[in-house]
Amino acid sequence: MYEVSTSSVPGSREEQQDSFRVRESEGAVAAIVCDGMGGLSNGALASKTAADKFIELCSGKAPDVSWTDFTVSAARALDECVYKLSDSRGARLRAGTTAAAAVIDGGALFWLSVGDSRIYIARGGEIQRLTRDHNYFLTLGGARALTRERYEAEARRGDALISFIGMGGIDVMDANSSPLALMPGDTLLLTSDGLYKAAREEAIGRILCDSLPDKAPRLTYLAESSHKSSDNTTCVVIKYVA
Repeated sequence: MYEVSTSSVPGSREEQQDSFRVRESEGAVAAIVCDGMGGLSNGALASKTAADKFIELCSGKAPDVSWTDFTVSAARALDECVYKLSDSRGARLRAGTTAAAAVIDGGALFWLSVGDSRIYIARGGEIQRLTRDHNYFLTLGGARALTRERYEAEARRGDALISFIGMGGIDVMDANSSPLALMPGDTLLLTSDGLYKAAREEAIGRILCDSLPDKAPRLTYLAESSHKSSDNTTCVVIKYVA
């Protein structure tokens, strides 16, 4: 029912702080991309912890719990898990990560976003971003709503996250309240910010909408070949076949 493509590259960074997981089971697929926060300590551990925990929760979901309820409760569980990370002396690590997660079950899409990793869907030759970036720009109405002058004035702190996994109480999260029915050929992209900060959305859309396979490696190559590329970049692409 699904064609899955994944790719994760470190860029020019010394450490890969992105993590991703994909789980396919009984006609359903669950996926998550996490981007550990470089401004805090232990970003790689935070992203790995959150990604592993999400897949663990998916595996243990009770049949009578809806995926809509599950995604919201999962976000809070991931947050608590990362918030409680500690060192060998029991001191809290102050680690954090973004999370973009999706579950497709029987052709219905459920998604979750905390931070600025993104989820896109490609359909009929066009792409649509499902998520918002939970950064300082969001408090100003979003980067696209600002004049060029205001954007440039706020650019230094604009990308600072206002919500992330590991806060010890999530301020902002997004999840769809009702399932999104997929059509055959719909293609989903979960990605860390290394992709969209290095490549234009139009170029991302062309790859997602074409008929060639292995879209995820092509997307990370697109980021790496850009003169703007420096960050870790991770892409998970899921095409719904039938």
